[in-house]
Amino acid sequence: MTNNLSPSGILDDYVAVTCLVVVPVKLNVVRFSVWAKFLIEQPTWVLSHTNTTTLAALDNPERQFIAGFLCLTQTLFQLGRMPVFAPIKVVLCEKVQADQSSFSVQVHISTVHHLNVNAYRHTVKASLDVCSWLAQNSASSKNRQTVWKTITEEILAPLNNLVPAGKSTIPVLRVAYELGIPFFHLGFGVYQLGWGSQSRRLARSSTETDSEMGAKLAQNKTVTANLLRVAGLPAPVHAVVNSENEALTAATQLGFPVVVKPADLDRGEGVTVDINDPPTLTKAFTLAHQLSKSKHVIVERQVIGVCHRLFIANGDLLYAVKRLAMGVWGDGRSSIRQLANAQWLAQTEIPPWSRSEIQKIDDLALTELKRLKLSPESVPGKGDFVPLRRIESSQWGGIDEEVTQVVHPENKKAAIQAAKLFGLSVVGIDMMSADISQPWYQNGAIINEVNFSPLFGGAPISRSYIPQFLTKFIQGQGKIPIVMFDSERHALEFQQQHVANNVRCFLTLADKTLDHDGMAIVMPFLGLVQRVRALVLRTDVDAIAVVES
Repeated sequence: MTNNLSPSGILDDYVAVTCLVVVPVKLNVVRFSVWAKFLIEQPTWVLSHTNTTTLAALDNPERQFIAGFLCLTQTLFQLGRMPVFAPIKVVLCEKVQADQSSFSVQVHISTVHHLNVNAYRHTVKASLDVCSWLAQNSASSKNRQTVWKTITEEILAPLNNLVPAGKSTIPVLRVAYELGIPFFHLGFGVYQLGWGSQSRRLARSSTETDSEMGAKLAQNKTVTANLLRVAGLPAPVHAVVNSENEALTAATQLGFPVVVKPADLDRGEGVTVDINDPPTLTKAFTLAHQLSKSKHVIVERQVIGVCHRLFIANGDLLYAVKRLAMGVWGDGRSSIRQLANAQWLAQTEIPPWSRSEIQKIDDLALTELKRLKLSPESVPGKGDFVPLRRIESSQWGGIDEEVTQVVHPENKKAAIQAAKLFGLSVVGIDMMSADISQPWYQNGAIINEVNFSPLFGGAPISRSYIPQFLTKFIQGQGKIPIVMFDSERHALEFQQQHVANNVRCFLTLADKTLDHDGMAIVMPFLGLVQRVRALVLRTDVDAIAVVES
């Protein structure tokens, strides 16, 4: 008999956590709900359909408090880079006899392998403590700052030591969950998406097909530039120096203006541009030398243009953005100072993990405005962009402008060839160009950096391309047939039928596993769950017949 049961009961894990929830007496539901806007960026706390039914017997204040607790906990999991996307399920909620405002609540939380179970318990307890505080305090500006500081320093910081994951992990896995693609944590932040022969592996944005040697080469700017140049691709012209005298000699030979940067850092750290004289060169060298771990500094001939990130995935251009420095967009009425102040004030109203790096007018902004022959009181036209920094960087932030549709075919071709040169299936190619719609050989554009495992999903434009990436990365939902049977005879018939059609179907019981040729596979454990999980990790498995005892 074929049950055709879902394998989710075998392959999915959860952790059960029981906690004492004390609902404040006379909870102000309206005041408590306001906090949802500032913590989960939703108008109110919302219960899942299942939890609404489970908690139907509770009074509204009690239900709203538990809803807030569950919503905040789920948000904290994801901020802590823990891939908990399925709604937290309340399986038990009982009043404590001695105290009618207290409840014993047991929840089931979906988990992945090789994540410290203490991370889940730490987050649940911390969320409950925060909710108890929220219920007693209004969402004033001062109180918001207090809560955000507590979450950042006392909840998320400890999770960073417990959870191995990068910034791209949660955005990519969230979309995988939404598309119905199963995933497993293999350890050290490496995830398997899909089952068996349909599976792929991903760590942040890198995949199992990325070359380790290519990744190593890409980490060194000098080696990268030399390899690009030898391969006939547009590369920067620079020199590596270790002293101020060497820097001056290199700049003189290359010709001013030059760019100075640490040889071993990226994302604009320690970079100085528009260097036109020895005093500025000395200052720039000192900064780069101090930040560089290797104490190697690059002096590079400056190229006119802006950095464009061409995100190459699976041998094609997925998307491209123009990476503008942090700045403001004019409305035709407000001064630059007013625009910057308004943006800065708006950012203070949202959680720090969702903010941009916009600042009020400071010395760096004044320097850039002076270069542009503007002042803080200038009024830019509607839609005009005014940068407040010279370049985009991880320290100062930036603004992405999508240019996917205007990238010249020759620039696209050069980026794809660079990815192949380094053997990287997912890579961020940074091209300095005055106009990305013109071919690189026409306007002197160069490939400035080759970025292994580039940030993916960190900004809205990038996030919008994750579904397209996964659709090409993995076939369908990445699943293979896993069919449950209540007799070994029926399972054997199923296996034989599939093998006859050239499908590598394996069969497993709790104490016996057969490959597609009917040969026994020896495993060092007994148990149906363990054996099915072992099989879905194998890339030679096209289907599994599972016999339930």
